[in-house]
Amino acid sequence: MTLSPEIYKTATLLIREYGDLAPAGAFIKADQLRDLGDTAGHGLWLSIAHAVEEILSTERPATSAIH
Repeated sequence: MTLSPEIYKTATLLIREYGDLAPAGAFIKADQLRDLGDTAGHGLWLSIAHAVEEILSTERPATSAIH
């Protein structure tokens, strides 16, 4: 999944503020927006949550190469 730089910037800011709790916070925000009927906001915050998880992940992507 390719995400915009703004998504990663927001994800980074969440991590700086909330650390390991950042993914949960982003998913909660996405759920709140879904419950309000804001499908665009819901999708945006899901993208942010996934970016947070990606940044915090310790797994190496299968397509990466070690130099």
